Amino acid sequence: MKSPEYVSDHKSLSLLEEPGYLEFPGAQLYAVLHSTPHPLARVLLTGPFASERQNSYLPWVRWARYLAARGMEVLRYDYRGVGESPGRFEEMTFKDWREDVQLLAEWLANRTPALPLILHGLEIGALLATHCFEAGMADAMLLWSPPSSANQALRSTLLRWAGLEQLLKPDAERTTAADYIRQLEQGSAVEVEGYRWSPQLWQESFDWKMPAGFRELHQETGQGNRAVRIVDLPRKAAPLVKGGFVGYDEVKNFDWLFTEEASWIAARAADCLEVRR
Repeated sequence: MKSPEYVSDHKSLSLLEEPGYLEFPGAQLYAVLHSTPHPLARVLLTGPFASERQNSYLPWVRWARYLAARGMEVLRYDYRGVGESPGRFEEMTFKDWREDVQLLAEWLANRTPALPLILHGLEIGALLATHCFEAGMADAMLLWSPPSSANQALRSTLLRWAGLEQLLKPDAERTTAADYIRQLEQGSAVEVEGYRWSPQLWQESFDWKMPAGFRELHQETGQGNRAVRIVDLPRKAAPLVKGGFVGYDEVKNFDWLFTEEASWIAARAADCLEVRR
């Protein structure tokens, strides 16, 4: 497939951050390219699911900038039907979102000059990235807090959302997590943090799992080509993990996390370049 043209929202291509839309057959994705002079590698950030996108937005952007400042060309984006990307969320599937990862990974891999490509996924984004990596995409992969399945991640979101309702709504208007799950399993859509979940999405989430034995195989920090690193973020990493909310991290410093993780990415990029020589 011919690599699509990146359509920037800005006329000046000298900007280090270029927001715009990537056009693919059947998909249009909003993305931001964080460019850097003489990049060492390219990193595709596959972010969290739906409402978690807004909760983790600020540290996620800072992470992209942190990597770009250290010589990595970074692409972050919104899934179809989420954030700034067009599409009706209730019509999307995990297969669609997995295809988003593949399309963008291929787009990055085809840019010149040829450089190592590293996938970095957060929560459900980590699960989707893993499926692409298993299919042969990318030279290395970093995963933050990957769930064992998409359903596990959806249940966690439902529990948090229902808990907020218990605090903010009068008794007559409260819906428990069990009520939401019952509605989904009986074929009714539910609205969770501004996104309409379809019964089909709920059923499909049971099938999207971490490949059998994958975590055990990569439990230790990977080195060399096709390396994998899996990190379960602690609670202090909120709002990069569930439990945070918009604005929560305005005064938080994530250097304790970013420094080590960026060093791992840089080391794997160097490994990949050495293999290519």
